[in-house]
Amino acid sequence: MGADKKPGSIVHLGAGAVSGVTSCVLLQPFDLVKTRLQQQQGSAGGGRGIGSITKTVQNIILSDGTRGLWRGTVPSLIRNAPGTSLYFYFLNHTKGFCLATERRLTRDPKRAKISATGNMIIGASSRAFAGFLLMPGTVLKVQYESSLYRYTGILGAVNEIWHKGGMRGFFIGAVPTAIRDAPYAGLYLLLYEAIKSQERAIAQRKNVLLAETTVTMVAGVAAGLAASYITQPFDMVKTRMQLCPQEYRTVLQSFGKIFSEESFHGFFRGISLRVLRKGIQASLVFTLYEWVLRTSTRKNNSRSSSSETEPSAKLKA
Repeated sequence: MGADKKPGSIVHLGAGAVSGVTSCVLLQPFDLVKTRLQQQQGSAGGGRGIGSITKTVQNIILSDGTRGLWRGTVPSLIRNAPGTSLYFYFLNHTKGFCLATERRLTRDPKRAKISATGNMIIGASSRAFAGFLLMPGTVLKVQYESSLYRYTGILGAVNEIWHKGGMRGFFIGAVPTAIRDAPYAGLYLLLYEAIKSQERAIAQRKNVLLAETTVTMVAGVAAGLAASYITQPFDMVKTRMQLCPQEYRTVLQSFGKIFSEESFHGFFRGISLRVLRKGIQASLVFTLYEWVLRTSTRKNNSRSSSSETEPSAKLKA
């Protein structure tokens, strides 16, 4: 039988969509509560600790019922399903380009692994491209989750954003989003690939058989936790700029305003929720994504194997 057939672009898009939709629906309450915590301004606003999280959850349930925790799921799906698909699509194509470039630079045509720097560049550029294209969905999602805006429908929300800011209104916070997403994705992919390699090396040394799902889940959680902490201040600035664009006008002015009014701790409102959500999401997304790719590869190889045996059977007959 020939070499394994690699999944095509459509499979990468589909795998990204499946993982994006699943993680989005399951983890929406984390995003909603994080947004509510981050919209609180001033040192009296709280926003840190289990007490603040519990109180926020209670207020949401009292106001909107348990279903209120999933408010904003539709705009989240509009943002995350195509966003995750595009990210993995760009990731797949950028990996191929980066590996070919490194082979030329190192003059090693058999090179099979991308360097750590290459993984950072691949992750950052793929996330930046996908994030910019889906920026209108990000603005819609954040405003829909906030209690500062009481949108009753997607079309009404789109009309109001357009009425207030025109096309520019859909790209509020694009700079801090890019500054947050590109380093996050770059660091994440770098750590993810490094942790997977370490897990496999340790398992091989100790002669332990590790399931591929376990490897990807552990690497996803660890990489997601670390990258989330490092990029949290930019997430805070992005949310404030998208919720209160009149008060938070530019990236530097927003950083200064948050620091002067809420000190350094102000940048870490909702950090526990973001870290927990990102860790679970990253693990879930990459595990599902790689599972879909493996399943597709097995099916392709099975079809290829059966098509190769049929002619030989006819010749023997």
